Formats: sequence, C-alpha cells, structure tokens
Amino acid sequence: MATEALIFLGQLDPEAIGPSLEDATHYEPTPPADFEALLAAVPFSPEGSTFLDLGCGMGRTLLLAALRPFRQVVGVEISPALAEIARDNLRAADPAPRRCRDVRVVRADAKTVGLPQGNLVVYMYNPFRGEVMRAVVERLAATSGREVAVVYHTPEERRRFDESDAFEVVATLPPGVVYRRL
Repeated sequence: MATEALIFLGQLDPEAIGPSLEDATHYEPTPPADFEALLAAVPFSPEGSTFLDLGCGMGRTLLLAALRPFRQVVGVEISPALAEIARDNLRAADPAPRRCRDVRVVRADAKTVGLPQGNLVVYMYNPFRGEVMRAVVERLAATSGREVAVVYHTPEERRRFDESDAFEVVATLPPGVVYRRL
C-alpha cells in the first residue's frame, strides 16, 4: 500500500482531467497526526455522518477516516490514475480495524460531484484553487437541513470560506482550519 508521494497532476494524466486541471494543485499525503488533530475539532459526532474527501489522492485519509464510525467514507478524485491507486490501497488495507464499512472512491470533479445526503465532514488538503474552490464553497454554503463541517488542511484559499457568511471558524490549528456551516 503506497500513499507517500508528491505528485503534480499535470505530470500524471492531464488529458483525462479536463479544464479543472488549471485549478488543481498537487497530491501530498496528510500526516496522520494532522488528520487526528483536525478531526478532533469537528463540532459533531462522526456517527451518522459522511466523510467526504475532495481530492483524495491515493486514499490515506479514507483509510484513516474508516477507523471512525462514519456512516460512509467517500473519496473524490479527478485524476483517474490517483483514483485507481486509492481504490487499490483500500482493497489492500486490512478491513478488520475499520468501523466504517462503506468506503469508496469516486472519479469526479469536485465542482460537480453529487454531495451525499445527511451530515457531512468535508476534508480538503489544499487540493484546488480558483474556480473549482469558488464552486465548492458555494455548493457547500447552499446545503441546508444538515450539519456540515469543513476540515481544510493547508488552507491556501481560506479567504473564500472566511468571506462567506455561511461559515464560521470552529478551530484554527497549525495544520489547518475547521469550519462549520451556519
């Protein structure tokens, strides 16, 4: 199982990504300690919630999230090559310690992917910027009738959340920021 790499999407499979490639950053795995610290700041229980990783790369956070009692764990990845690696990593990992059994990877653009029903914990490790980030913030702001937390590691475009009246900061930690949709 390999999740340790620094990969620029333009070098991997640019022809398969499409116009959102211009807003893509790169894949870099989340350090497990950062993940634990940020998830501890989420203002509601994972039970009954969906963990949604936008830009899941090779799937490290999916494996970590599956150790918690989420209803579902979903990774969204625009790169077909990275999505396939994430699927391989999920298949190779020992399922015994998982508390969430519904773990999947969807090959899609974060701008347009369908958002799962129910409460959401949305995770992003600086996966994109520009138009893609604007669209994601707007879509998350428009959700209603459920709790939404955004866990944003290395928040290069945090101003988009900070300037939105739909989100409030729950925690600011060295690796990132946790928001709650109001």
